Amino acid sequence: MNTLIHFLDGALLACPTLALLVNCGSGRKKAVLAARWASFFVGFGFIIGLFLLGHLTFAEPPKTNLYITFNTLSLLLSTLILLVSFTVHRFSLRYMDGDKLYSRYFSTLAAITLSAIVMVLADNLFLFWLSWSLSNVFLILLIVHKKEWTAAKNSGRLALSTLLLGSISLLAAVILITLSGDTTSIQALDEKEFINSSVFTTAMTLITLTGLTQSAIWPFHRWLISSLNSPTPVSALMHAGLVNGGGIIIVKFAPLFSASSGLLMIVFILGAVSVFLGTFWKLMQHDIKRMLACSTLAQMGFMMMQCGLGLFAAAVAHLCWHGLFKAYLFLSSGSIMTQKNNEPKIHAYKPAVLLIASIGGFIGMLGFAFMTNKPILSLQATTFLLVFAFIAGTQLMLTLMDNRLSITNMTIGLLMSSLAGLIYGGSIHLIELLLPNLTQFYLPKLSILHLMTLLLLVLPWLMFNLGLTKRIKESNFWCWFYMNLFNQSQPSPKTVTTLRSGYKY
Repeated sequence: MNTLIHFLDGALLACPTLALLVNCGSGRKKAVLAARWASFFVGFGFIIGLFLLGHLTFAEPPKTNLYITFNTLSLLLSTLILLVSFTVHRFSLRYMDGDKLYSRYFSTLAAITLSAIVMVLADNLFLFWLSWSLSNVFLILLIVHKKEWTAAKNSGRLALSTLLLGSISLLAAVILITLSGDTTSIQALDEKEFINSSVFTTAMTLITLTGLTQSAIWPFHRWLISSLNSPTPVSALMHAGLVNGGGIIIVKFAPLFSASSGLLMIVFILGAVSVFLGTFWKLMQHDIKRMLACSTLAQMGFMMMQCGLGLFAAAVAHLCWHGLFKAYLFLSSGSIMTQKNNEPKIHAYKPAVLLIASIGGFIGMLGFAFMTNKPILSLQATTFLLVFAFIAGTQLMLTLMDNRLSITNMTIGLLMSSLAGLIYGGSIHLIELLLPNLTQFYLPKLSILHLMTLLLLVLPWLMFNLGLTKRIKESNFWCWFYMNLFNQSQPSPKTVTTLRSGYKY
C-alpha cells in the first residue's frame, strides 16, 4: 500500500508535467489534439488528488521528500487547483478555437498549473518562492495573450509591477528566515524558536506584503480590475486560483502569524476596507467582468478578515468555495449576457418581509453554529462567521420571497436558508477536521475595533434592504460619495480600449 501511495504522490506532479510536455511537443496541426490530452492528464491528476486526500485523512501523514510535503493542506489545495485547471482546460478547447496562439496558450496554462501545484506542495522556502514567482510570470503571459494589443500589454505591465513587489518581498523574507533560523524547511521553521529572533517582525511584514499584493487587497487592487481584457478562461483561472495566493501564504505560515497580533490586525483592517469597497463597487458596475472583479476584491477581503481573526480553517474553506463559484461565474458570463430580464429590481423590502426573512437568517445561523459547534452568545472571533451566516441566510430568503408574504415563498425560503447554513457550516467543520492544527489560533475575544468594523459592515446592508438610502441619494453628499467611489473602481485608463478598432484579435 505504501508503494502505491508513493507512486500516486509522484503521479500527482507527473500529470500537469505531462500536460505541459504534450503541449510543448505538439506542432500547430496537432495543437487541438495535444490540448485535449493535456486536459485529460490534468483531470486524471484531480482524481489522484481526491484519492490521496481521502487516504491521508485516515492514515499517518507521509514524510517530506525532496523538498515536497504531502499533508492534508497541500493535497486539498492541489486538488482544488487541478479541478479549476481541468475546467478551464475543457472550456478553452472551444473558446480558443481558431486562435493563432492556441498551442502557446495551452502550454502556458499547463505551466501555470504545474507551478501552482509545486507552490502548495513545497516545503523548501526557496522552492516555494521560485514556484510562486513562476506562477505569476505565467499569469502575466496569459494576461498579455496578444502582445499587439496595447491595452493587454499595459495590463501585463501593471500586474508585473504589483506582483513583482510581492515576489521581491517574499524573496527578502525567505533570505532573512534562512539566515536567522538556519533552515529552509517550512515545517521545521514552525518548530524552531524563530519567533524570538530579531528579524521575525521584518520577515513576517514582508510576507504580509506579499499576501496583500497577490490577493489584490486595497490598496494593491488596481492590477486585478485592470486585467479584464485577458481571455475569459484566463480571468476564471486568475480569480478562482492565483488571487487566493494571499490566503494560502498566510495559512502556510499560520503558526508564525499567530504570534504577531499587530500584523493580523493590519490584515483584518485592510481586508475590511476591501470588503466595503469591493461590495459597493460591484453594485456600480455595468460591465459583467468588472462587476465580478469587484466581487473578487470583496471576497478576498473577507478571506483576509478571517485570517486576521485567526480563523485560518474558515479562510481555507472560503477560498475553496470562492474558487469554485467564481470560476463558474466567469465561464458562464457569456451566456448570462444573452439572457434578458425585464423585471424591475426591488430597491426596498417591506419591514414585515425583512422581519420574516431575518427569522430564516437566524435559523440558518443556528444551523451554521450546530455544524461548526460554535457558541452563539459570545464575543469570540467566530462571532464574525455567525453574523455573516445570518446576513447570508436573510438575503437568500429575501430573494426567494421576492417581497411577497406567501406561505409557499416563506416555506421555501426557510428551508433553503437553513440548508445553506448547514452546508456552509458543514464545509468549515470538514476543513477543521482535515486541518486540526489550524483551529488553535482563534483570537480569545473580539476587540472594540473588531466590533466597530462588524457594525460598519452590517449597517449599510440593513439600510439598503430597508430603502433608507433613498433620501441620502438625493443629497449632494451622496453624489460626491458615489462619483468618488465609482472613479476609484475603474481600471487604469491605459488598460481600456476606447475604440473598437483598437482591439487585436
